[in-house]
Amino acid sequence: MVDTFQKEVQCSLCPDIFQPVIEPAEEESSYLIYCSSCVEYLSIARSNPVRIAFREVLGLKGESLALALQTVLASCQCGGEFSHDAGQRCPKCIYKIEREMRKSGTDQQVEFYCPWNLQELKKSEGKFFEYIFRKLESKEETLKELIEKYESGQVEPEAYLEGLDSLRFRETTQVSVIEAWAIILGSDMAFRAAEEHGLVDRYGSRIIVSIAKALEISEGKAALSTLATEIKNWDGPVERELQTFIAKIGGGF
Repeated sequence: MVDTFQKEVQCSLCPDIFQPVIEPAEEESSYLIYCSSCVEYLSIARSNPVRIAFREVLGLKGESLALALQTVLASCQCGGEFSHDAGQRCPKCIYKIEREMRKSGTDQQVEFYCPWNLQELKKSEGKFFEYIFRKLESKEETLKELIEKYESGQVEPEAYLEGLDSLRFRETTQVSVIEAWAIILGSDMAFRAAEEHGLVDRYGSRIIVSIAKALEISEGKAALSTLATEIKNWDGPVERELQTFIAKIGGGF
């Protein structure tokens, strides 16, 4: 495993020198990591739960964050490894190869496979859970508590809106860590673990939806199908909320 990136890479196919992309550009929401052997790639979004979990829980950023992500990516179906320098091939050469493959008809769709090396990712499970447990034990105000304060007149409208924005940002990060943890656990354990540890009590039924979305990334089963199965394990308000969600979404997310 490499412990740093070359700032400038000499392309192995042409005279160009290029800089590996290790994070989304300022105006972009994601970036691509190409296989070092073929032209398959993975798109890593700013909102990717594993990326957020590594940043929030492990305190990684920049090059360290990119290296950590590269370490937990699964091998390409061709057997190559996904790397930020695309196997020392510059973007222009990658584009030319892709174009020739399309012309020759060899650019084929591949079956779903998990983009994560779960064995490597599992090494962070304990730290992810420690973070989640700390948030559960913390005295941070929840959305339910904020709404109750507003409805009882304890909070003015302006303060309520400011608190709502702050809370949404904070909980979005926390939910992303839970999603990364769920990817490690898999569909057989993730929902029951969320129930056992009180995550639904704290975050509401939306945490079940978030877990289903995360598992769609790692297991390939449509989140809506997962929820249609999972709803049978719930009753009361949670069941009703999931039914409403499924009815509204209909064909997908």
